[in-house]
Amino acid sequence: MAYSILILDDNDDFNALLTDIFEQADYIVTSLTDPVEAIEAFRETDYDLVVADQKMPEMLGVDFMKEIQRFKPNVPVVIVSGYIENETIRELIRDGVSGVFLKPLNVFSLLERAGELVEEAKKRKKSPSELEAHDEVWDGSSQLGFDFQSFPCKSGTSIAFAERLHGLHNFKSTLSLIGESGTHYRPICEDIRSFFESADEQFIYLSAGSFDQVQALSLIEKAQREDAGRITFVLLEFEKMDAAQKELATKLAKHEEPFDGLEMEIRTIFCLNRDLDSLMDREEIDESLYILMGTTEVRVPPLRECQADIAVMAQQLLVEIAREKSLTTVPRLESAARDQLGHYSWKGNFRELTDVLRQLVEENNVESISAAAVRAAIEGGQTEPLQTRLHKFLEEQEKDYLRAASILFDGDRKRIADLFQTDPSEIDAKVN
Repeated sequence: MAYSILILDDNDDFNALLTDIFEQADYIVTSLTDPVEAIEAFRETDYDLVVADQKMPEMLGVDFMKEIQRFKPNVPVVIVSGYIENETIRELIRDGVSGVFLKPLNVFSLLERAGELVEEAKKRKKSPSELEAHDEVWDGSSQLGFDFQSFPCKSGTSIAFAERLHGLHNFKSTLSLIGESGTHYRPICEDIRSFFESADEQFIYLSAGSFDQVQALSLIEKAQREDAGRITFVLLEFEKMDAAQKELATKLAKHEEPFDGLEMEIRTIFCLNRDLDSLMDREEIDESLYILMGTTEVRVPPLRECQADIAVMAQQLLVEIAREKSLTTVPRLESAARDQLGHYSWKGNFRELTDVLRQLVEENNVESISAAAVRAAIEGGQTEPLQTRLHKFLEEQEKDYLRAASILFDGDRKRIADLFQTDPSEIDAKVN
């Protein structure tokens, strides 16, 4: 697990050294030289550890510690300095400093002590009265240094995904999010929105049932009346859109007529369940749209690659479900139940997890949820009749063969129909 650290030292060279040391040890580092700026950063971000210089022009390290501990008293602080008398060291410890290190540093001792302090702080947070406020609260910001809510970011995979998105948050034209079926695109896009939160920023979500030229232009006009400086259109379930909608999406992303001449900036996020090469091979997008969508691609990790996140995500979803149902008590997952959730493959991703948890809440009027209850809920979601599952499988296989034949025969519907001994009018319906 990557921990977040704030480093404050007005000496640029020593600051860079500390930053390199902790980054090499897989910490997420925020390095600053100005104590006032560091106080603001600390106020807005959850850090696991602070390392500060004692002697700085604007403020002593111990005074900085006292200032930040007024609003977050449990974060350990380590002080470093070129020279401190023994009596001063004792005073620092009495004042609440968790460790004092003299320059030149013993790097290994510093890292060892930092690790101990972070683990001790985590254990204190896991006391019964504080457990729900720590392990079971969905808060990726404590791991990253910026707000992120769509994943708890307890795993390296989800942390890397969050950092990738954060690095691209100010993209100019298009962004393609590619995830497996059941991916929770709306919360992910809300995270992107939060990276650059502004009163003149608007995110507009459209799907196959709501995306047309009249609707898009109407929403743009509304945003203009509200003095929006930028609009980001989020096109959900893009594969389900028809050819006319995809053509409209191309014009929107390229700012072509009827979307040309607009004074505000317009961006487009495509939410996909298949990669672009697959869409191109299946002739679901043309070359122009393929190039456009490929400008910036980000793969959304499936839940099975973020096992450390699942239990935290599940508990927070239970909080939300209980709130929706106006329950007086939020069911808590037992340890074995958390393990059960973490090791399941979740082929349906976030949607499947949510469905299982809703079933658990509806069928278990209890304060805690056992592994047996989780197992029953998961298996219950798989009890679709064999005949129904076989029918769905055969339908998908038929579609795949029809698409392959469409490529082979260059879209000639009559030849495809002759091959499969069906009516040409049925080809489009089956393929789409």
